[in-house]
Amino acid sequence: MLVTGKLAEKDVRKYGKNADVYVVDIDVAAFITPSHLKNVKFNGYDLILVPGLTKDCDWEGLEREKGVKIRLGPIHAYDLKTVLENVEKIEFSHKVPACRLLNVVKAKEVVDMVDSIETYHFTIGDVKVGGRMKVVAEIVNAIMPKDELIQKIEYYKENGADIIDLGIPLEFDTDELKKTVKVAVEYCNALSIDTFDPGAIKIGVENGVDMVMSISYKNLEALDCIKDVAVVVVERDLEKLIKLMEKVRKKTDKVIADPVLDAPLRVTESILRYYEFRKVDSETPLLFGVGNVTELVDADSIGINALLALIAEEIGVDLLFTTEASPKTIGSVRELKIATYMAKAAKMRNSSPKDLGLSLLAIKDKVKYETESIPGNYVDAVENKEFIRDPLGDFIIWVVDDKIVCKHEKLNVVGASAKEIVDTVLANNLVSKLDHAAYLGRELKKAEIALKLRKNYVQDQEIDFGFL
Repeated sequence: MLVTGKLAEKDVRKYGKNADVYVVDIDVAAFITPSHLKNVKFNGYDLILVPGLTKDCDWEGLEREKGVKIRLGPIHAYDLKTVLENVEKIEFSHKVPACRLLNVVKAKEVVDMVDSIETYHFTIGDVKVGGRMKVVAEIVNAIMPKDELIQKIEYYKENGADIIDLGIPLEFDTDELKKTVKVAVEYCNALSIDTFDPGAIKIGVENGVDMVMSISYKNLEALDCIKDVAVVVVERDLEKLIKLMEKVRKKTDKVIADPVLDAPLRVTESILRYYEFRKVDSETPLLFGVGNVTELVDADSIGINALLALIAEEIGVDLLFTTEASPKTIGSVRELKIATYMAKAAKMRNSSPKDLGLSLLAIKDKVKYETESIPGNYVDAVENKEFIRDPLGDFIIWVVDDKIVCKHEKLNVVGASAKEIVDTVLANNLVSKLDHAAYLGRELKKAEIALKLRKNYVQDQEIDFGFL
């Protein structure tokens, strides 16, 4: 049985076919509570789905009282069709709406399927090279204070990096580099060093790195110190690349080819190099420098990373290399990690990378839900330009790290969501005018959106969405 309110009844019956519908005498379905169903008999039913937006109610208590499963359905009636088609696959929740739960179930299936791949070429530290493409995340100019380095490593790991790469500047202090590598080795399951300097490569290998980036014809002397580590061989000319790989294989069996993904306006040519390499060599692992593109395009990284990961999967790439060296590429590691699962699952299922429970949709929605039309009895909204200061004082709002700061002369409130800050402001009687409270809610929600999208927030200015 599907429980709904009067306004949503039409859509619930439309999309919830083959299920009975109980309409509560209330307009908005989200306002339904267990008390509305106290006197309803559920004899003969094995599952009651209540509106997904009623998640803060004690449905578990009503379930015990009635002796039948009472769980959250989807947030939108449109999703009922998909939910009901998968009713045998889901253990519905008292707290999580069914539409989101379905995505969690789908995503877990995808992750389990991809992670079940057992074939691989070799290991880099504890990471198997093969199966799902692995994400190599570079810490640019990695010689830094210990606490800062650890923080960056932990950030990358939390966001899905499989291998941490230490980007070494052209000029470096030998002792400082040794300290940096030793610290990183302690905190990484798989560690790479990114430098063409033979001396830096030697320090990295002697102090425990698992992979060396990069060996080319310009630093062949660095091969003298290579022992039991993976080596990325860099060369655009495929004939020279293959010959160089043969030299490197005399030192290690863990060879990775990098024909170089070039910056925009030469991307097609470089992708073709990868494609041609794969036709000649179907076995040697390939590294794809995605960051070379994302860093040099003024476009959101999320779409670029998704597309390049799919191209890389088609080619047969094993490692995706990126960094988050600029604000516009923050989040690239997480984006690529999700993309690796989407790409591999699509390949395994021989289908498009969609409907996987995983997605890289951030600004745009996949589905446009139906809404009510504009009512006949309405007035045009008019902005009130008059400003009367709240006698209890003003608020200054800004975003820092992962928090919203709301400063008032009586109390500073810090939180991660608009609601918790507003609730705290009201609980401490910091606002006395309705228009000021409405203003505060608007600004805090803007700050929360900016925080989630990693965009700048400036009080009293609209969020800049570029061309949108």
